[in-house]
Amino acid sequence: MGSMEDGILHSIVDIAIKDLSPAAQAAQRQVVEIGSAHIVVLLHGAAAVRIGRDPRMNVEMRKRQELVDSIPVSIGFHVPRSLGPAVTLNEFSAVAVELVPGSPCPAGEGEPSELQDLLARMSSIPTEPISGLLAEPLAFCGGPEWYRIQREEVLPRLKQEVQRQAMDAIWALVNLEPVKEVFAHGDLGGHNVFWEGGRMSGVLDWDLSSRSDLSTDLACVGVWNGWKQLSLIANAAEVRRASVRRNTFRLQQLAFAILHERPPAEIDRAVSRANSWFEKQSF
Repeated sequence: MGSMEDGILHSIVDIAIKDLSPAAQAAQRQVVEIGSAHIVVLLHGAAAVRIGRDPRMNVEMRKRQELVDSIPVSIGFHVPRSLGPAVTLNEFSAVAVELVPGSPCPAGEGEPSELQDLLARMSSIPTEPISGLLAEPLAFCGGPEWYRIQREEVLPRLKQEVQRQAMDAIWALVNLEPVKEVFAHGDLGGHNVFWEGGRMSGVLDWDLSSRSDLSTDLACVGVWNGWKQLSLIANAAEVRRASVRRNTFRLQQLAFAILHERPPAEIDRAVSRANSWFEKQSF
């Protein structure tokens, strides 16, 4: 797996924005470390450039950007649509995209009616026209192989004292009763949802979008905006399903770190967070 030096990073930004306005090309740059998969370079007031950290994900990155560009304008909020083609330098891919106005709301906040509207709009996106652009459910932690990876790679790394709780959480997700599938963003919380003036303004990072059920996005909203809010925006059955998904989040994050061969210190931190989370839970 390659690694990205500052020189390569700014060179690929130059290539990605070569057809943008002179003002955009001259704009002040700010490198933002966003998540484990991407780096974002903000061009002050003009655009953003999204760069994949892992050369192995270039094809998927291009596919997901095509998905973003296919989101209907009628969705009613901003998404980071392309301002030019995806480009490649030294195996790394990048694409210039529109800025999404606003900023993330603090953890535990977010107007319930806005969150409910966001979930309704997201789940209303037609999946048939974009089926070939969607990720596999649970792609973040292995997709179709997620259960095997949890059993063989994740559980053995946890403290013996929490392995039974972790296995129960995994098994609950395996046995979650199928319900109607809809479009699911897959990471609908934290720094991916922007707000302006108390209203939701836009959504970033559509890499995990898939056909799933409402509980996928509901769980993410609950973790960031507050679990107590869920009873105001979903029924009891949906909240129960969301809790099943939430209970595996730390395990999914650990699986991601393992699968993407993150540095040992990062994997150790993911193990520690998973151990700590299960030690505090009583299912």
